[in-house]
Amino acid sequence: MSIKVNFAYKSLLVVSFYLMSFISFPYISRVFGVERLGLINFVDNTVNYFLLFATMGINVLGVREIAAVKGDEVACSRVFANVLGINLLFTAATLVVYLAVVATLPRLNQYSELFYIGSAKIIATAFMVEWFFTGIENFRYITIRSIAIRGSYILAIFLFIREPEQYKLYWWMSVITVVINAAVNMVYLRRYIGFEWQELLSLRYFKENTTLGIYAIMTSMYLTFNVMYLGLVTDNTQVGYYTTAFKLYSVILGFFTAFANVMLPRMSALIAEGDSGRFEELIRKSFSAIATFSVPMILCTIIFAPQIVFALAGEGYEGAVAPMQIIMPAIALVGVSQVMTLQILMPMKRDRVLLIISIIGAAVSLVANILIVRQLQSIGSAIILLGAEVIVTLLYIIYLRKNIGIRVPIAIFFREAALSAPSAAICFVAAQYFTNPFVALAAGGILAIVVWGALHPKTLKMVC
Repeated sequence: MSIKVNFAYKSLLVVSFYLMSFISFPYISRVFGVERLGLINFVDNTVNYFLLFATMGINVLGVREIAAVKGDEVACSRVFANVLGINLLFTAATLVVYLAVVATLPRLNQYSELFYIGSAKIIATAFMVEWFFTGIENFRYITIRSIAIRGSYILAIFLFIREPEQYKLYWWMSVITVVINAAVNMVYLRRYIGFEWQELLSLRYFKENTTLGIYAIMTSMYLTFNVMYLGLVTDNTQVGYYTTAFKLYSVILGFFTAFANVMLPRMSALIAEGDSGRFEELIRKSFSAIATFSVPMILCTIIFAPQIVFALAGEGYEGAVAPMQIIMPAIALVGVSQVMTLQILMPMKRDRVLLIISIIGAAVSLVANILIVRQLQSIGSAIILLGAEVIVTLLYIIYLRKNIGIRVPIAIFFREAALSAPSAAICFVAAQYFTNPFVALAAGGILAIVVWGALHPKTLKMVC
């Protein structure tokens, strides 16, 4: 399939996922309240942090290696077994450590039932093998399956979650969703490959998986780890504020991540084919797309932060406004970083560079967490996220310029800021004029989009 079709499917998946989240999150936040919501997010992010050790670099390694041999069933079967075997090995080791930590660390042990439920998520994720379907670029299947299962999950929330005390049931439902996705994938997988059981014991990709895994873990120091550390040194309410602020950020970032993930197998294939001209052309287009869409989103969401928080979570979440405003500029930074990592460095197998830069970012994040989070709480976590992204993005820009000869066109971000200024002004006036947050968002948002579209006729035509 073409990049446009793949991106369309991936975008549909992202839109549907976050549309469903926007439908369910206001309901859940109001049923559970900020403290219980913070608890669930604390447990989920802690489980996700351990998942990083279980999956390591599988999600990148698997896509890259499967993309290189797609179309060859025998080679695909062998590579799949090699990658799955490594994943199962790391998952088993991680699960042992996870259960030991839950049993011994008091802050986790007091919620041991929730964490033991979360162990099923760790096990099931090993069999998700989403990297295989991404590697063969079957985004149609990924999208249809995910929407169907996610839609059923959202429906179940509205049917069965009615009381604050049902937060454990909600967590059970979230974990079971992962289990069902994994089961469906393993069954559907048989259409494409034959299982090479003897290849499960191969350690062929051990070194690459470890290197990419350390990169993923280091990167998470200012993402997943932020939430876990915030929960350890403060309370569930502060976690609730931060994760609510992080919600919209992750929604917008999801579109850029979708684009980067779609491009990874294609860019890996172009590298394998030696098509440097097409490779460089796609990179230029990617940077332009990031600038065009990220800048107006950042400006308008910062202005509308109070209204967005109220619309998402309701009363009692006012503490999420400042963290949201601090976090939002990171969208452009992460967008640029994803182009540099997922579309340039990973396809070129510059894994060592990724590792070194991620270690620097993680070290800065870890020290900053220790120094400021206990005092500044959720605001401190937001500052750390933004600061770490600034440092990491600058390091990538410097490396690409000096060693590969690729320059990030910074000027287009200033141009987009100027073109987005009228839309930002409209959002500001709407936020000040309308007291009803929903009216402010609707009126200001629609008019801002119209004005932005008028100033970007070529982009609007291309999207349509």
